[in-house]
Amino acid sequence: METDSLSIKDRPRLAVFYNLPSGGGLNVASALLRELQRSFSITVHYPFGSSPLNIPETISAKEWPFREGRRIRGLRKLFAPFSLPARLRALDKLCMRIANEINSSSDIALVHNSMFVAAPPVLKYLTIPCIYFCYEFPRHIYEKDLIRRTGNGFFNLLLSPLRSMEKNMDRESAVNADSIVTLSSWMKRRINDIYDLDSSIVRPGVDTDFWNFEKNVVRKHMVLSIGALWPFKGHKMAIDVVSRIPSDTRPALSVIADREYPGYGVELERSAALKDVDLTLHRGISNEELSHYYKSCKAVLCCQHNEPYGLVPLEAMACGLPVIAVREGGFVDNIQSGENGILVKRNPAEMAELLSMLLIDQRLWKRVAEGGRRFVTQTRTVSSGAQSLREILSGIAVV
Repeated sequence: METDSLSIKDRPRLAVFYNLPSGGGLNVASALLRELQRSFSITVHYPFGSSPLNIPETISAKEWPFREGRRIRGLRKLFAPFSLPARLRALDKLCMRIANEINSSSDIALVHNSMFVAAPPVLKYLTIPCIYFCYEFPRHIYEKDLIRRTGNGFFNLLLSPLRSMEKNMDRESAVNADSIVTLSSWMKRRINDIYDLDSSIVRPGVDTDFWNFEKNVVRKHMVLSIGALWPFKGHKMAIDVVSRIPSDTRPALSVIADREYPGYGVELERSAALKDVDLTLHRGISNEELSHYYKSCKAVLCCQHNEPYGLVPLEAMACGLPVIAVREGGFVDNIQSGENGILVKRNPAEMAELLSMLLIDQRLWKRVAEGGRRFVTQTRTVSSGAQSLREILSGIAVV
Protein backbone atom coordinates (compact mmCIF):
# COMPACT_ATOMS: atom_id res chain seq x y z
CA MET A 1 0.00 0.00 0.00
CA GLU A 2 1.53 3.33 -1.10
CA THR A 3 0.19 5.33 1.82
CA ASP A 4 2.61 8.24 1.37
CA SER A 5 0.76 9.22 -1.81
CA LEU A 6 -2.64 9.39 -0.08
CA SER A 7 -4.17 12.64 1.15
CA ILE A 8 -4.36 13.03 4.92
CA LYS A 9 -8.08 12.18 5.05
CA ASP A 10 -7.54 9.00 3.01
CA ARG A 11 -4.65 7.63 5.05
CA PRO A 12 -5.25 4.63 7.31
CA ARG A 13 -6.18 5.69 10.84
CA LEU A 14 -3.47 4.42 13.18
CA ALA A 15 -4.12 4.33 16.91
CA VAL A 16 -1.03 4.17 19.10
CA PHE A 17 -1.05 3.11 22.75
CA TYR A 18 1.96 3.59 25.00
CA ASN A 19 2.70 3.70 28.72
CA LEU A 20 6.46 4.11 28.80
CA PRO A 21 8.92 5.62 31.28
CA SER A 22 11.80 7.82 30.14
CA GLY A 23 14.60 6.07 28.28
CA GLY A 24 15.38 4.34 25.01
CA GLY A 25 11.90 2.93 24.37
CA LEU A 26 10.36 6.38 24.56
CA ASN A 27 12.97 7.75 22.15
CA VAL A 28 12.32 4.90 19.71
CA ALA A 29 8.55 5.43 19.79
CA SER A 30 8.91 9.20 19.30
CA ALA A 31 11.26 8.89 16.33
CA LEU A 32 9.16 6.23 14.60
CA LEU A 33 5.92 8.18 14.98
CA ARG A 34 7.47 11.31 13.51
CA GLU A 35 8.23 9.27 10.40
CA LEU A 36 4.98 7.27 10.30
CA GLN A 37 2.81 10.40 10.30
CA ARG A 38 3.62 10.76 6.61
CA SER A 39 1.77 7.51 5.91
CA PHE A 40 -0.92 7.32 8.58
CA SER A 41 -3.40 9.53 10.37
CA ILE A 42 -2.17 8.96 13.93
CA THR A 43 -3.87 9.31 17.30
CA VAL A 44 -1.83 8.51 20.40
CA HIS A 45 -3.48 7.25 23.60
CA TYR A 46 -1.62 7.12 26.90
CA PRO A 47 -2.48 6.86 30.61
CA PHE A 48 -1.57 9.68 32.97
CA GLY A 49 1.93 9.10 34.36
CA SER A 50 3.47 8.06 31.04
CA SER A 51 6.56 10.02 30.06
CA PRO A 52 5.83 12.50 27.25
CA LEU A 53 6.63 11.60 23.66
CA ASN A 54 8.66 14.00 21.55
CA ILE A 55 6.18 14.29 18.68
CA PRO A 56 4.84 17.24 16.67
CA GLU A 57 1.42 18.78 17.30
CA THR A 58 0.27 17.39 13.95
CA ILE A 59 -0.07 14.03 15.74
CA SER A 60 -3.19 13.90 17.90
CA ALA A 61 -2.65 12.77 21.48
CA LYS A 62 -5.09 11.93 24.26
CA GLU A 63 -4.09 11.54 27.89
CA TRP A 64 -6.39 9.28 29.88
CA PRO A 65 -6.88 9.95 33.63
CA PHE A 66 -5.14 7.31 35.72
CA ARG A 67 -4.49 8.37 39.29
CA GLU A 68 -3.07 4.94 40.06
CA GLY A 69 -0.24 5.74 37.65
CA ARG A 70 1.42 8.10 40.11
CA ARG A 71 4.84 7.01 41.25
CA ILE A 72 4.82 5.24 44.61
CA ARG A 73 7.01 7.15 47.04
CA GLY A 74 7.86 7.30 50.74
CA LEU A 75 5.65 5.42 53.17
CA ARG A 76 3.31 4.37 50.35
CA LYS A 77 5.97 1.81 49.35
CA LEU A 78 5.15 -0.17 52.50
CA PHE A 79 1.71 -0.87 51.06
CA ALA A 80 3.02 -1.87 47.61
CA PRO A 81 2.01 -5.58 47.94
CA PHE A 82 -1.60 -4.34 48.10
CA SER A 83 -1.54 -1.16 46.01
CA LEU A 84 0.32 -2.61 43.01
CA PRO A 85 -2.27 -5.36 42.29
CA ALA A 86 -4.96 -2.69 42.60
CA ARG A 87 -3.05 -0.60 40.06
CA LEU A 88 -2.97 -3.51 37.61
CA ARG A 89 -6.72 -4.03 37.96
CA ALA A 90 -7.28 -0.31 37.37
CA LEU A 91 -5.00 -0.43 34.32
CA ASP A 92 -7.00 -3.33 32.91
CA LYS A 93 -10.26 -1.39 33.25
CA LEU A 94 -8.72 1.72 31.73
CA CYS A 95 -7.33 -0.28 28.81
CA MET A 96 -10.78 -1.68 28.09
CA ARG A 97 -12.16 1.88 27.82
CA ILE A 98 -9.25 2.97 25.63
CA ALA A 99 -9.69 -0.08 23.39
CA ASN A 100 -13.39 0.65 22.96
CA GLU A 101 -12.58 4.12 21.67
CA ILE A 102 -9.80 2.84 19.42
CA ASN A 103 -12.06 0.13 17.98
CA SER A 104 -14.64 2.71 16.94
CA SER A 105 -12.26 5.34 15.57
CA SER A 106 -9.23 3.61 14.02
CA ASP A 107 -8.29 1.08 11.36
CA ILE A 108 -5.19 -0.44 12.96
CA ALA A 109 -3.44 -0.21 16.33
CA LEU A 110 0.22 -0.11 17.30
CA VAL A 111 0.69 -0.99 20.96
CA HIS A 112 3.91 -0.27 22.81
CA ASN A 113 4.99 -1.57 26.21
CA SER A 114 3.50 -0.56 29.53
CA MET A 115 5.82 0.27 32.42
CA PHE A 116 3.48 -1.66 34.73
CA VAL A 117 3.12 -4.90 32.78
CA ALA A 118 5.12 -5.33 29.59
CA ALA A 119 2.26 -6.29 27.23
CA PRO A 120 -0.56 -3.87 28.11
CA PRO A 121 -4.08 -5.30 28.51
CA VAL A 122 -5.42 -2.99 25.80
CA LEU A 123 -4.36 -5.85 23.48
CA LYS A 124 -7.05 -8.08 25.01
CA TYR A 125 -9.85 -5.73 24.06
CA LEU A 126 -8.88 -4.58 20.58
CA THR A 127 -11.04 -5.94 17.76
CA ILE A 128 -9.23 -4.12 14.95
CA PRO A 129 -5.91 -5.45 13.59
CA CYS A 130 -3.19 -4.74 16.16
CA ILE A 131 0.57 -5.00 16.41
CA TYR A 132 2.42 -5.29 19.71
CA PHE A 133 5.84 -3.63 19.60
CA CYS A 134 7.63 -5.52 22.35
CA TYR A 135 10.69 -3.65 23.61
CA GLU A 136 10.97 -5.82 26.72
CA PHE A 137 9.29 -8.73 28.44
CA PRO A 138 8.83 -8.63 32.26
CA ARG A 139 12.50 -9.18 33.05
CA HIS A 140 11.95 -9.32 36.82
CA ILE A 141 9.83 -12.43 36.18
CA TYR A 142 11.87 -14.18 33.47
CA GLU A 143 15.34 -13.02 34.60
CA LYS A 144 14.72 -13.01 38.34
CA ASP A 145 18.31 -13.96 39.18
CA LEU A 146 19.39 -10.75 37.47
CA ILE A 147 16.59 -8.28 38.18
CA ARG A 148 14.69 -7.91 41.44
CA ARG A 149 12.23 -5.36 42.73
CA THR A 150 13.62 -5.56 46.24
CA GLY A 151 16.53 -7.06 48.12
CA ASN A 152 14.32 -7.76 51.13
CA GLY A 153 13.42 -11.46 51.20
CA PHE A 154 10.22 -11.02 53.21
CA PHE A 155 9.01 -8.16 51.02
CA ASN A 156 9.87 -10.22 47.94
CA LEU A 157 7.66 -13.02 49.30
CA LEU A 158 4.79 -10.59 49.80
CA LEU A 159 5.09 -9.59 46.14
CA SER A 160 4.66 -13.18 44.87
CA PRO A 161 0.91 -12.79 44.13
CA LEU A 162 1.68 -9.60 42.21
CA ARG A 163 4.27 -11.38 40.04
CA SER A 164 1.77 -14.13 39.27
CA MET A 165 -0.83 -11.53 38.31
CA GLU A 166 1.67 -9.66 36.12
CA LYS A 167 2.80 -12.85 34.39
CA ASN A 168 -0.75 -13.90 33.55
CA MET A 169 -1.80 -10.45 32.36
CA ASP A 170 1.32 -10.03 30.24
CA ARG A 171 0.92 -13.43 28.57
CA GLU A 172 -2.80 -13.05 27.93
CA SER A 173 -2.22 -9.65 26.36
CA ALA A 174 0.74 -10.73 24.21
CA VAL A 175 -1.04 -13.75 22.70
CA ASN A 176 -3.98 -11.55 21.68
CA ALA A 177 -1.85 -9.39 19.37
CA ASP A 178 -2.29 -10.11 15.67
CA SER A 179 1.44 -9.64 15.18
CA ILE A 180 4.46 -8.93 17.36
CA VAL A 181 7.36 -6.70 16.41
CA THR A 182 10.58 -6.54 18.37
CA LEU A 183 14.01 -4.93 18.23
CA SER A 184 16.68 -7.59 17.82
CA SER A 185 17.49 -11.22 17.09
CA TRP A 186 18.02 -11.80 20.81
CA MET A 187 14.56 -10.43 21.65
CA LYS A 188 13.00 -12.53 18.89
CA ARG A 189 14.48 -15.68 20.46
CA ARG A 190 13.36 -14.69 23.97
CA ILE A 191 9.80 -13.95 22.81
CA ASN A 192 9.68 -17.40 21.26
CA ASP A 193 11.09 -18.99 24.44
CA ILE A 194 8.68 -17.16 26.76
CA TYR A 195 5.43 -16.95 24.79
CA ASP A 196 5.99 -19.56 22.07
CA LEU A 197 5.21 -16.80 19.56
CA ASP A 198 6.98 -15.62 16.44
CA SER A 199 7.87 -11.98 15.88
CA SER A 200 9.23 -9.67 13.20
CA ILE A 201 12.32 -7.54 13.76
CA VAL A 202 12.40 -3.78 13.29
CA ARG A 203 15.82 -2.38 14.13
CA PRO A 204 15.37 1.31 14.98
CA GLY A 205 17.93 3.90 13.95
CA VAL A 206 18.92 7.28 15.33
CA ASP A 207 18.64 10.83 14.05
CA THR A 208 22.08 11.42 12.54
CA ASP A 209 21.36 15.13 12.13
CA PHE A 210 20.99 15.48 15.90
CA TRP A 211 23.53 12.84 16.93
CA ASN A 212 26.30 14.10 14.69
CA PHE A 213 30.06 14.12 14.31
CA GLU A 214 32.14 17.25 14.77
CA LYS A 215 35.70 17.45 13.50
CA ASN A 216 38.59 18.91 15.49
CA VAL A 217 36.84 18.46 18.84
CA VAL A 218 39.20 18.24 21.82
CA ARG A 219 38.26 15.07 23.69
CA LYS A 220 38.85 14.66 27.41
CA HIS A 221 40.63 11.60 28.81
CA MET A 222 37.29 10.19 29.88
CA VAL A 223 34.97 7.29 29.05
CA LEU A 224 31.21 6.94 29.46
CA SER A 225 28.77 4.38 30.84
CA ILE A 226 25.13 5.23 30.13
CA GLY A 227 21.90 3.84 31.54
CA ALA A 228 19.65 3.88 34.57
CA LEU A 229 21.36 3.48 37.94
CA TRP A 230 20.26 -0.12 38.30
CA PRO A 231 22.54 -3.12 38.93
CA PHE A 232 21.79 -4.83 35.59
CA LYS A 233 22.92 -1.77 33.61
CA GLY A 234 26.55 -2.76 34.18
CA HIS A 235 28.01 0.40 35.70
CA LYS A 236 29.92 -1.59 38.34
CA MET A 237 31.62 -3.55 35.60
CA ALA A 238 32.54 -0.28 33.88
CA ILE A 239 34.17 0.89 37.13
CA ASP A 240 36.03 -2.42 37.38
CA VAL A 241 37.20 -2.11 33.76
CA VAL A 242 38.56 1.41 34.21
CA SER A 243 40.25 0.48 37.50
CA ARG A 244 42.37 -2.15 35.69
CA ILE A 245 44.05 0.44 33.48
CA PRO A 246 47.38 1.64 34.98
CA SER A 247 46.90 4.74 37.11
CA ASP A 248 49.17 6.92 34.97
CA THR A 249 46.96 6.36 31.88
CA ARG A 250 43.62 5.65 33.59
CA PRO A 251 40.72 7.70 32.18
CA ALA A 252 37.98 9.28 34.24
CA LEU A 253 34.54 7.65 34.10
CA SER A 254 31.25 9.51 33.70
CA VAL A 255 28.03 7.61 34.35
CA ILE A 256 24.92 9.19 32.83
CA ALA A 257 21.50 8.04 34.03
CA ASP A 258 17.84 8.98 33.79
CA ARG A 259 16.52 6.89 36.70
CA GLU A 260 17.90 5.35 39.89
CA TYR A 261 17.34 2.34 42.09
CA PRO A 262 17.31 3.93 45.56
CA GLY A 263 20.84 4.19 46.95
CA TYR A 264 22.58 2.64 43.96
CA GLY A 265 24.38 5.85 42.99
CA VAL A 266 26.00 5.98 46.43
CA GLU A 267 26.99 2.33 46.05
CA LEU A 268 28.70 3.11 42.72
CA GLU A 269 30.55 6.07 44.22
CA ARG A 270 31.77 3.87 47.06
CA SER A 271 32.95 1.20 44.61
CA ALA A 272 34.79 3.78 42.49
CA ALA A 273 36.52 5.25 45.54
CA LEU A 274 37.74 1.82 46.64
CA LYS A 275 39.14 1.15 43.15
CA ASP A 276 40.67 4.64 42.73
CA VAL A 277 38.45 5.53 39.76
CA ASP A 278 37.59 9.17 39.11
CA LEU A 279 33.81 8.78 38.83
CA THR A 280 31.20 11.45 38.11
CA LEU A 281 27.47 10.72 38.12
CA HIS A 282 25.14 12.78 35.92
CA ARG A 283 21.40 12.39 36.48
CA GLY A 284 18.56 13.50 34.26
CA ILE A 285 20.51 15.42 31.63
CA SER A 286 19.00 16.53 28.31
CA ASN A 287 19.74 14.92 24.96
CA GLU A 288 21.66 18.07 24.02
CA GLU A 289 23.92 17.58 27.03
CA LEU A 290 24.28 13.87 26.27
CA SER A 291 25.34 14.71 22.72
CA HIS A 292 28.01 17.00 24.16
CA TYR A 293 29.38 14.15 26.30
CA TYR A 294 29.50 11.80 23.31
CA LYS A 295 31.60 14.37 21.48
CA SER A 296 33.93 15.25 24.35
CA CYS A 297 35.12 11.84 25.61
CA LYS A 298 37.11 8.96 24.11
CA ALA A 299 34.93 5.85 24.35
CA VAL A 300 31.67 4.46 25.70
CA LEU A 301 31.50 1.20 27.65
CA CYS A 302 28.29 -0.82 27.26
CA CYS A 303 28.25 -3.46 30.01
CA GLN A 304 24.48 -3.93 30.33
CA HIS A 305 23.18 -7.43 31.00
CA ASN A 306 21.13 -8.76 28.07
CA GLU A 307 20.24 -5.32 26.74
CA PRO A 308 17.23 -5.88 24.43
CA TYR A 309 18.59 -3.55 21.74
CA GLY A 310 20.80 -0.64 22.73
CA LEU A 311 20.36 2.88 21.36
CA VAL A 312 23.44 4.09 23.25
CA PRO A 313 25.93 2.40 20.87
CA LEU A 314 24.10 3.86 17.85
CA GLU A 315 24.01 7.38 19.31
CA ALA A 316 27.69 7.13 20.18
CA MET A 317 28.60 5.84 16.71
CA ALA A 318 26.69 8.71 15.11
CA CYS A 319 28.78 11.14 17.17
CA GLY A 320 32.03 9.47 16.09
CA LEU A 321 32.65 7.83 19.47
CA PRO A 322 34.07 4.26 19.62
CA VAL A 323 31.95 1.68 21.43
CA ILE A 324 33.16 -1.28 23.49
CA ALA A 325 30.28 -3.57 24.45
CA VAL A 326 29.66 -6.98 25.96
CA ARG A 327 28.78 -9.64 23.41
CA GLU A 328 25.21 -10.02 24.66
CA GLY A 329 21.62 -9.12 23.86
CA GLY A 330 20.85 -6.69 21.08
CA PHE A 331 24.39 -5.31 20.89
CA VAL A 332 25.42 -8.09 18.52
CA ASP A 333 22.85 -6.97 15.92
CA ASN A 334 24.56 -3.61 15.48
CA ILE A 335 28.24 -4.04 16.33
CA GLN A 336 30.66 -5.80 14.00
CA SER A 337 33.68 -6.17 16.23
CA GLY A 338 36.75 -4.37 14.92
CA GLU A 339 34.75 -2.62 12.20
CA ASN A 340 32.23 -0.26 13.81
CA GLY A 341 32.86 -1.09 17.46
CA ILE A 342 34.37 -3.75 19.70
CA LEU A 343 32.57 -6.73 21.26
CA VAL A 344 33.99 -8.70 24.18
CA LYS A 345 32.88 -11.41 26.57
CA ARG A 346 31.67 -10.29 30.00
CA ASN A 347 35.25 -10.15 31.20
CA PRO A 348 36.50 -6.91 32.84
CA ALA A 349 40.17 -7.77 32.26
CA GLU A 350 39.62 -8.36 28.54
CA MET A 351 37.55 -5.19 28.16
CA ALA A 352 40.20 -3.18 30.04
CA GLU A 353 42.93 -4.47 27.73
CA LEU A 354 40.94 -3.49 24.64
CA LEU A 355 40.03 -0.09 26.09
CA SER A 356 43.71 0.54 26.80
CA MET A 357 44.60 -0.34 23.21
CA LEU A 358 41.86 1.93 21.89
CA LEU A 359 43.05 4.88 23.97
CA ILE A 360 46.67 4.44 22.88
CA ASP A 361 46.32 3.40 19.22
CA GLN A 362 45.02 6.42 17.31
CA ARG A 363 44.72 4.49 14.04
CA LEU A 364 42.52 1.87 15.71
CA TRP A 365 40.47 4.61 17.40
CA LYS A 366 39.92 6.42 14.09
CA ARG A 367 39.04 3.24 12.18
CA VAL A 368 36.42 2.17 14.71
CA ALA A 369 35.00 5.70 15.04
CA GLU A 370 34.69 6.15 11.28
CA GLY A 371 33.22 2.66 10.85
CA GLY A 372 30.59 3.38 13.48
CA ARG A 373 29.57 6.68 11.93
CA ARG A 374 29.38 5.08 8.48
CA PHE A 375 27.24 2.17 9.75
CA VAL A 376 24.69 4.43 11.40
CA THR A 377 24.39 6.92 8.56
CA GLN A 378 24.04 4.16 5.95
CA THR A 379 22.19 1.39 7.79
CA ARG A 380 20.61 2.49 11.08
CA THR A 381 18.73 5.64 10.16
CA VAL A 382 15.36 6.55 11.63
CA SER A 383 13.79 6.34 8.19
CA SER A 384 15.04 2.79 7.56
CA GLY A 385 13.53 1.52 10.81
CA ALA A 386 10.29 3.40 10.16
CA GLN A 387 10.05 1.93 6.66
CA SER A 388 10.30 -1.60 8.06
CA LEU A 389 7.51 -0.86 10.54
CA ARG A 390 5.44 0.92 7.89
CA GLU A 391 5.49 -2.17 5.69
CA ILE A 392 4.30 -4.38 8.56
CA LEU A 393 1.51 -1.96 9.51
CA SER A 394 0.39 -1.55 5.91
CA GLY A 395 0.29 -5.33 5.53
CA ILE A 396 -2.47 -5.67 8.15
CA ALA A 397 -4.27 -2.36 7.52
CA VAL A 398 -8.00 -2.43 6.91
CA VAL A 399 -9.09 0.67 5.00
